[in-house]
Amino acid sequence: MTDSPPSYPPAKHILRSLRYEVEHRPDFTSTASMEAGPHLRSASGHVEIGALATLADATAGGLAALAASPGWIATSDLTLHLAGPVSARRVIAHGRVLRRGKSKIVLAVDLESDQGSPLGIATMSFSVLPRRDGNPIMVSSSEATTHSFLPSDSHLDDAAAEGHIHEAIGLSMIADVVGGVETDMTEYVVNTLGAMQGGAVATLGAQSASSAVQASAGSNELFECMDLVITYLSLGKVGPIRASAVVTQVSSDWGTARVEIRDSGSENRLMAIVAATAVRV
Repeated sequence: MTDSPPSYPPAKHILRSLRYEVEHRPDFTSTASMEAGPHLRSASGHVEIGALATLADATAGGLAALAASPGWIATSDLTLHLAGPVSARRVIAHGRVLRRGKSKIVLAVDLESDQGSPLGIATMSFSVLPRRDGNPIMVSSSEATTHSFLPSDSHLDDAAAEGHIHEAIGLSMIADVVGGVETDMTEYVVNTLGAMQGGAVATLGAQSASSAVQASAGSNELFECMDLVITYLSLGKVGPIRASAVVTQVSSDWGTARVEIRDSGSENRLMAIVAATAVRV
């Protein structure tokens, strides 16, 4: 395996906000980590599920790229179930390949705290694509390889100085739309295909679902997503990227929602469908 080209990830990128570090091993397993600083936490102090989905997506994506080599990959679906609200300061991800096919790679990622407490599980599948110019070169090695995606030097040791992940992505609420959330396409959320990164899509979907459930419950208390089931349908490249939700069940303590995410700048193309469960915290 060789290092990714300098152009990816950019200097300001969602992976760098996670202080993402990973070790890939020749048996198609990996261990990765993220630092859950204040910029990755909700108002309740819990780690944002979007950040955890980004960790799972990046961990599984690196393994899938190795398994698909010399081809490349795109996320097809992501399912993330949390055991409960996550408060750990450091989250560890253990990834493994479950199925390595010619057209699809299926993986599992277990999340735990740095103390070894189980936090959640994710399963993902990736479509195998022909390699394009600009895709990072991933070559299987007989030895473990490590990669670190850290912030710029000015923020390297001060996570508190970093803006919240929602601000960095550029999330804003859309008035008069249930679960209405939007963001522009920027380098911060781009993936190796020039489209919105899977974890950023998850963040958008989770914010849409949780805000819709909270509004439907008529509560002033915070609701947070604990489960996400995402089907990725097309690449979002133009923007603004917009999400809207339909609440399917709701009570005073929890609710479920179905979210549609569309690329409004590309004929309002449907990018992803998200089924989410949010609970009162």
